[in-house]
Amino acid sequence: MCGIVFCYSPPACDTSDIRERFRSAVSALAHRGPDDLRLWFAEKNQAAIGHTRLAINDEIGGHQPMHSADGRLTVAVNGELYNNRDELENLGAVFTTLSDSEYLLHLIAAKGIEAVKTLDGEFSFAVWDRDSKTAYLGRDRHGIKPLFYCSYQGQILAASEIKALLAYGVPAKWEPHYLQQAEYFVQTSNQTFVEGIYSLPPGHLLKVSQAGVEHFPYLEKSPLEPSAFPPVSATFEQACTEFESLLFQAIDKRLLKDKSNQAYLSSGIDSSVITAIAARLTGSVNAYSIGFENRHLDESRQAQAFAGEVGVHHHIVEVNDTVLADNFAHAVIHCEMPVPNINVAAKLYLSKTLAAAGHKTVLTGEGADESLLGYGFFRQDLTGPYSQVHVFPQPWHKTLELLKKQTGQLPAQVVHALPVASILAGLRVDGENTASLSFSAGNGLGNARHPIELSQRLHYQSVFQSYNLGALADRTEMANGIEGRPPFLDNALVAFIHGLPVNYKFDGLTDKRILRQVARKFIPESYARQVKRPFIGAPASLNNKGPLAELFQGYFLDLAYLPDCYCKEKVARLYLEACQLDLAEQAGLDPVFMHLSSLMVLQKHFSLSL
Repeated sequence: MCGIVFCYSPPACDTSDIRERFRSAVSALAHRGPDDLRLWFAEKNQAAIGHTRLAINDEIGGHQPMHSADGRLTVAVNGELYNNRDELENLGAVFTTLSDSEYLLHLIAAKGIEAVKTLDGEFSFAVWDRDSKTAYLGRDRHGIKPLFYCSYQGQILAASEIKALLAYGVPAKWEPHYLQQAEYFVQTSNQTFVEGIYSLPPGHLLKVSQAGVEHFPYLEKSPLEPSAFPPVSATFEQACTEFESLLFQAIDKRLLKDKSNQAYLSSGIDSSVITAIAARLTGSVNAYSIGFENRHLDESRQAQAFAGEVGVHHHIVEVNDTVLADNFAHAVIHCEMPVPNINVAAKLYLSKTLAAAGHKTVLTGEGADESLLGYGFFRQDLTGPYSQVHVFPQPWHKTLELLKKQTGQLPAQVVHALPVASILAGLRVDGENTASLSFSAGNGLGNARHPIELSQRLHYQSVFQSYNLGALADRTEMANGIEGRPPFLDNALVAFIHGLPVNYKFDGLTDKRILRQVARKFIPESYARQVKRPFIGAPASLNNKGPLAELFQGYFLDLAYLPDCYCKEKVARLYLEACQLDLAEQAGLDPVFMHLSSLMVLQKHFSLSL
């Protein structure tokens, strides 16, 4: 994985200082690509592409940006492409490196930009066509790799992270709608915390030329719309056979063939089956687990026992309060969003440990819960969807009525977020104002025919994009130059799962049913039956002593960096009251204070205005 920055300057733009600004933007992504940094400028600075490289394939020859032999195309890629070169070579393409990124260069040269729909992998890219004076920027269909863009002083800018655009000079101003949606954990996938900076939707292209800017999907069926996929006609046994084959292929293509391989390992079935299959496919797998001090949240000892049973090397990365305190602000700055739990600090430290050991890639488990219906709110919407507003506390009614009006239903994801969201909304200067709140996530959620259809769409278009793939995956991994590779987000595997009958995934009792059935061939029965445990750190914001207490007391006894939309008096009063509560009550308020403290970290670091 790498970092990319792009700039387009129409003929009328002043580009006298573009090179200095552009270098600052690219340098802001050095953590994503610590092995190389290169800049390229088109004639008269009309276009510029910068790249920071994490060298994995062809460390000597795979430098970017890359140029076609005739000089017409210039490309930079952030990510990993798994396509086979044979077809392009048969068409006459001559590859000069072993870099997977070169595949994109020859693909567009041979078949045009529309051929990006055939790309297999996790990626974002920028390509400049010298002859047509047109740029195309794109993201993989799941949104595994990020790409943000904006308009600034007549120029069009894009980058792998928001901080690069701010380093170029884009004004740092809070986006108020994002802040409100973030309280409910439903911030739309195309919006960011900075006004005027947008995330390119997954599976979309951004076309930039003198004629203007437009973005459009390059796929007929998006994996973020599960109901768009045709039903799979197969018995459960037949489906298990196909699922196993696709899962093996997904893992195999993500393994390094001549180096050691790493896997994140919890006690859950997703990472367990990935680790076990990877061990069968290659003789060298190192499994890494986070060890929390809180024994109720610690999964590392169970993971260690599992690693011994399947024969992989296991490493426990011990995370204590000092580690969490030292890494919290750094993690939030890289996540570029408010967070509800201190787990981001633990994940950042985990990737730091891998990087210190000389590793660059790791197999991860993202995506399984989404397609295989592993989350509790999915099961709630399947077995007992909420329908009546009046059964909930009176303060929630206004929000729930708005939710039902906009979507036609009461998805459990939002309902379960309301205890925290209602408190955060009440801390605003204007009180609990839901007038402009939107739960639509920008993609016709009100058209859902069944609660689970709405539930999956909503999750895919909000939390999955911003938090799961953004904060907990790409940003905390790439902060230390670690490339996460998620087999459960393989194109073919996800398309197959989306076509399966619901009862192959959840039969009313067993979640991830097909995965558990297949997993029994590769892992012990007790692990195949393992109930999902969420990856969270212990409540941290209300500790009464130690390094975490000092950290969060510094935020809440000062409140100097609290965004102006929140009332300092209300926040200070709630914090002082919370410090007197018992531990169980404090645990329920931890997400509130984690959210506010992470906003203060962003405010302090980026000097945002409102």
